[in-house]
Amino acid sequence: MDRNIDGQVVEAMEAQLPALGRYVRSLVRDADEAADITQEVCVRLLTTARAGGLPDHPGAWMKRVAYNLVVSSSRRRQTADKFANQLIERDAAPSLDDTILRRERNHQLATILASTRATDRDALTMAASGHSTRDIAAHLGRTEIATRTMICRARGRMRDALVSADVA
Repeated sequence: MDRNIDGQVVEAMEAQLPALGRYVRSLVRDADEAADITQEVCVRLLTTARAGGLPDHPGAWMKRVAYNLVVSSSRRRQTADKFANQLIERDAAPSLDDTILRRERNHQLATILASTRATDRDALTMAASGHSTRDIAAHLGRTEIATRTMICRARGRMRDALVSADVA
């Protein structure tokens, strides 16, 4: 750990934090969420500085990262809102036919999942369990971008296998 880099990061944060906080607050309109995003920006600045040096224009860099975090958060929230109603089962009890079909489909899905590569299976099950790409990448020992690509391709292969098995 280079104390000089850490000192430069602290100086940059002290200089930019008030303006950054106001900027993020204007984007999200929620003090707690703004504080969380601002903290994440600071952590990312420190990580980036330790990995490759301080950005040329820390203030602009921090605002761009904050904006990207706000957009990502909004997208995740929209997706969650869009599918929230699917989390609630409105039927009192499924029919016997539905139960049998679901069991058969789950068995076929488990068979197809068992036949996939171990890394694909781990990534898909972790993603389905709600783990972030960062967590999955750390678990697999890959970069986030490589992990995203791998998950996308694995989902495509799973989709093709499900269509071939006439499960989808």
